[in-house]
Amino acid sequence: MKVRPRRAQPAAHDSATLPWRAGLAALLLITGAARAATITCPPILLETPVVNSMLAGWDVDVRAGRRTLADAAIHRSRGSDRGGVAPDATRRAGAREMSTWTLAPGDGDVYWVACSYGNTSALLLQKVPETARRCVAVHDVLNSGRHLNVRPVECD
Repeated sequence: MKVRPRRAQPAAHDSATLPWRAGLAALLLITGAARAATITCPPILLETPVVNSMLAGWDVDVRAGRRTLADAAIHRSRGSDRGGVAPDATRRAGAREMSTWTLAPGDGDVYWVACSYGNTSALLLQKVPETARRCVAVHDVLNSGRHLNVRPVECD
């Protein structure tokens, strides 16, 4: 039986592997820090309204339907209180509008991306990662200011 000599493995600190490992570590840090989350609102919300109170002498006509995405914004909640947060800055260039929010979580604050839809008060909400400190929403807009296309919200 022949015994083959074992090939030497480079040490973890070998000069040939250090640049590669350092490059990989830097790439992981950069990509991890560059985008904590990309949150994409669903383009359609299927809704069936419910009426909980009836008044004597009145009938209800409930219209179910497909609601299209109209806006994406940031909401903040503390306990059971939740509400919209005004952007720190909104810039418009041509047919594109960009809103930026600076997040400062603390004292139990939780941030959400709130997706709103036409012809309903219903919102879809997705939690922003706790590590995020800024969110940016970009919309294509008409001259009237109406949002035409809601792009994913980027939070980092």
